[in-house]
Amino acid sequence: MTRRKLTALILVFAAFSWPATAADLDLPKRKPAPVSTPVSAPAADNPHNPPDAACTEWTDGCRVCVKPASGEATCSNPGIACTPRALTCSRR
Repeated sequence: MTRRKLTALILVFAAFSWPATAADLDLPKRKPAPVSTPVSAPAADNPHNPPDAACTEWTDGCRVCVKPASGEATCSNPGIACTPRALTCSRR
């Protein structure tokens, strides 16, 4: 075999064997994201809960929540850079 053919053969072998050796590297494995479980009891600072029973509209400075007389509370979406404050009642 000539030197040129031998060099070409080595380059072809290296080109096809490199992906196999790269896949065998000991890379860190990705851990699956933890699964959150739903909370059974609502938290006291939940913005969906009014500050008192007579309140029909309240806000935390980021979102506004309204509770109709015959339904469940609905709230607006908070802004992306909003920092919530204490809940305040805006309508009774």
